[in-house]
Amino acid sequence: MSNLRIFLKNQLNIRHMRLMVALDEHRSVMKAATYLNLSQPAISKSLSVLEDGIGTALFRRTKSGMMPTDAGACLIRHSRRVLLRIERAERELEELMTAGSTHLSIGTLPATAVYLIPHFVARLEAELPHTTVSLREGTMDSLLPALRTGQIDFAVGLLTSQHMPEFETHVLMRDPVVAAVRPGHPLLSLPEVTLADLEGYPLVLPLHNTLARGALEAMFMNKRIPITRNRIDSVSTMANVGTLQVTNAIGFLSRSLVAHFRRLGVLEKLPMHLPPDVHLPIGLVRIADMDRTETHDIAHRLMVETAARIQEQGLF
Repeated sequence: MSNLRIFLKNQLNIRHMRLMVALDEHRSVMKAATYLNLSQPAISKSLSVLEDGIGTALFRRTKSGMMPTDAGACLIRHSRRVLLRIERAERELEELMTAGSTHLSIGTLPATAVYLIPHFVARLEAELPHTTVSLREGTMDSLLPALRTGQIDFAVGLLTSQHMPEFETHVLMRDPVVAAVRPGHPLLSLPEVTLADLEGYPLVLPLHNTLARGALEAMFMNKRIPITRNRIDSVSTMANVGTLQVTNAIGFLSRSLVAHFRRLGVLEKLPMHLPPDVHLPIGLVRIADMDRTETHDIAHRLMVETAARIQEQGLF
C-alpha cells in the first residue's frame, strides 16, 4: 500500500478538509485562521502535515495570496463534497429526530426574492406545513460557493452560458427586461419612447458580463448610441428602485420586478420596445451529484410549477 493511500485512509480527517476549503476561500493563512478560530502557526503546521502526507505542495504563495496547486485543487474539490455530505447528513438526522419536521435552505437573487420566492413559499407551506425555510439573498457569485459548501440546498437566480458540470440547472422563466421610471417622469408623456429619447438621462443597468447587459449594449451599439457614462451598474433591487424613485434615471429591470412595484405605485413602465433577446434567464441551480430527499424533490417541483403559474397568469 502506497504512503499516499495510507495517509488518506488513516490520517486525513475532517479538520484537514475544512482547512483546505478555508484556505481556498480566503487565500490567506491569517484569514483562514480567523475563520477557523485557530492560530496561524496551527494552520501552517496542519498544512505542512497535509503536504508531507500527500507528498507534494498543495498551495503556492503568490502576490494574489495562497493559490492551490493541481493537487491542492483536487483535494479541495473532494473535501467540499465530503463536507457537503456531512452537512446534509446532519440536516436529515435532525429532521428524523424532530417528529417529521424538515428544513430547506434557498439562495435567491434580490429580484426573484420579490416576486417568485413569496409565491413559492406559499405553495410550500400548503404542501409541507412542517418545513422550515431559510432564505439567503445574494448574487450568483456568492450563492454558487454556498451551494458547493452545503449552506444552501439550491439557488434561484440568473443562468449563464458558462458550462459548469458540477451544477444541475433548470430554466424557470425568461423574464424580459423593460425600461422603468418613477411616476411623473417626463418621458411618460411620449406615446412611444425610442433610444434617442434617453439621451441625457442617467441609466440603471444590469451588471457587466450578464446576458441582459450584453444584449442591451448591442442594442445601443446597433443604433450608434453610446451608453451614457452617467449610469449605475447594479444588481441591488432596493438600491435600483430607490434611485428611480428620487431621480429621472431610467432603469432596465426585469418585467416581473417592474410589475410588482407598479402595483405598489412606485414605478411605471416606459412605452418602449426592446428586442426579445433582452431578457433575464431565471433558473434553479443545485449540485449535480447530490442525494435528493423527498423535501428537495417536492421543493423542486413546486418551484417549477410556481414559475409556470406566474407566467400563465400574467403576474409579471
